[in-house]
Amino acid sequence: MTIVSETKPTGKRRLLTERRARNAGLVLAGVITLVTFAASSAALGFLWYADTQIDRIPEEEIPDLEDEPEEPLDPINVLILGSDTREGLEEEEERFGTTEMVDGERSDTIILAHFDPREERAILLHFPRDLLVDIPDHGQEKINAAFTLGGPNLAVRTVGDLTGIPIHHYIEVNFNSFRAIVEALGGVEVCVDRPMIDETAELNLPQAGCYDMDGDIALAFVRARNVEGDLIPDFARIARQQQFIRAVTNKLFSLGSVTRIPELVRAAAGTVRTDQGLTVTDLLDYGRELQGLAEEDPTGASTVDLRVVPAVPELIGEISYVVALPEAEELFRRIREDRPLGDLGTTASGEVPPSPAQIHTKVVQAGSPGAASRAEDLLRDAGFIVLARDERPPRATSEIVFAAGAEAQAEVVAGYFPALPMRQAGPGLLGDADVAVILGRDAP
Repeated sequence: MTIVSETKPTGKRRLLTERRARNAGLVLAGVITLVTFAASSAALGFLWYADTQIDRIPEEEIPDLEDEPEEPLDPINVLILGSDTREGLEEEEERFGTTEMVDGERSDTIILAHFDPREERAILLHFPRDLLVDIPDHGQEKINAAFTLGGPNLAVRTVGDLTGIPIHHYIEVNFNSFRAIVEALGGVEVCVDRPMIDETAELNLPQAGCYDMDGDIALAFVRARNVEGDLIPDFARIARQQQFIRAVTNKLFSLGSVTRIPELVRAAAGTVRTDQGLTVTDLLDYGRELQGLAEEDPTGASTVDLRVVPAVPELIGEISYVVALPEAEELFRRIREDRPLGDLGTTASGEVPPSPAQIHTKVVQAGSPGAASRAEDLLRDAGFIVLARDERPPRATSEIVFAAGAEAQAEVVAGYFPALPMRQAGPGLLGDADVAVILGRDAP
């Protein structure tokens, strides 16, 4: 695996001024499965093919999408839905269910992507699928029912009304979309800190360690809701989705160039649905922008911010829901106003551990460079944000140190280094990291 160190920009990168590039920046930052759609000019030969393959939804079917702002540098918002439709599955794929077994479509995953070109960052806001909301003309229901009841437009209205955030574009990814693009990426290596088995999702990771996930395994990983040890299944699933997104981001941002452009273009174009306003040329433009982001921030720490609507589970009339906490409205307001988010939405609830995708880590080399490199690879493949390595004078022993108030984050890191002791860090050691893994001469 490629080793990446954090680099600091030498100056403010030229802000995007073309609306097309801005649109693509938002969408592809939001949908990690599409970010390599056009990472080099090699994709130009596939533009015509890809443009004819994208399934575009007629404007009249999503009338409540907002017009883009006139100012090219104003934020753009895209609603991204992972649909669980079984249509189009091959016979050997019907273990996921068939159209006879599962009626209609539901939004299995809901993400609102907010891209701010001025701040050069994307916020990906996850919504628990059991979140209790007001669905226009239908009353209170789980948020994933909006798509079932009224398709893309009702989903757009519901999320827009809930958050007060205007939605300008729409992307829909289904089972086939997800699997095909993971395969086109050549698989994704993901490390886990415990066995993860979910017979319903057909997830079988029998022990802690790193797995080279193909499309089927990756799909099972992000869909699993019945993994032993999960405190709140819906929240644990979102944490795994964020972990997977960060692992993919780490992989993509570590590449100097994308060598699978033809496969990625075909996979993405042929298996997603978008509104009429998004074009393949938009996606090609963003590939170039993505390369600039990778050069300036290979960790993705400042460019891709993963959040979740703060909420708690609640049983109402013998039905399990997730109910938004008061701080959810503050989170929505800060996104609307492009203000710093602080710790809002870093976890869905204080009852569950943070996702690796939210934790800033770094390795402190106080022994073998090889051990430090292996630890960075592990952290990166586990979906952590991995900052630049520190080097310190050699020492005999290894340990994990954490910032004041970051013990929960340290516990997550310790799951991947179970033999190491933990302590709160002294001043000057962590920098911007929440947790550091200090590796001495005893590190293998």
